[in-house]
Amino acid sequence: MHAGSVAWLFVVSIGASALGGTLGMASGIFIVPLLTIFGGLDIRLAVAASIVSVIACSCVSAASFLNSGLTNVRVAIVLEVATTLGALTGVLLVGTIPVTLLYFIFAVVLMVSAWQMMIRRRETSLVFAEKTDPREWATILRLHSSYPDHVLGRDVFYRVRRMPLGLALMYAAGLISALSGAACPL
Repeated sequence: MHAGSVAWLFVVSIGASALGGTLGMASGIFIVPLLTIFGGLDIRLAVAASIVSVIACSCVSAASFLNSGLTNVRVAIVLEVATTLGALTGVLLVGTIPVTLLYFIFAVVLMVSAWQMMIRRRETSLVFAEKTDPREWATILRLHSSYPDHVLGRDVFYRVRRMPLGLALMYAAGLISALSGAACPL
C-alpha cells in the first residue's frame, strides 16, 4: 500500500468517525460505502474495516462513560447476553432464510433507524416515588442504580423498568445484526 492510499484511508476514517459521532451512530455505515465505491476495496475488506472501526469507537466511548460513572455495567451485561443469543440464533438461521428477505429486513432496519434519527425526542420524566416490586426482573438482578448529575451536584437514583422488553429488543438486535451481516455479498 503506498503513501497516497494510507493518507486517503486516514482522511476517510477521520471523516467517517466525525460524521458518525456527530449523528450518534457507528461510523461503519459510512466507511463501507466509501471504501467500496470510492476506494475500490473488496466488500470483505471494507466490512472488516467497519467492524474494527465500530469496536474501536465503542471501546473509546465506553471508557469515558465508565470513568464518568454513567455506565450501569450490570444492565450492560444482562443486555449483552440477550444480544449474543440473538446473534447466535441469526447465525443458525442464515442458511434457511432467502437472501431477498434478508435484504428486506436490512432495508426496514435502515428505515426505522433513519426515522428514529429524524423524530424529535420527548423529554422523559424520572419516576422516583414508585415502590420496587420484589418480583420484578430488575429488582431480582439488582439492576437499579444511580448516576452523578453534576448540575444538581448529587447522585440521581433510578429504577430499571421494562426489562423483558429490553431483553426482547436486544435479542432482536443481535438476530437482525447477524442476519443482515449475512446479506452482504461476501
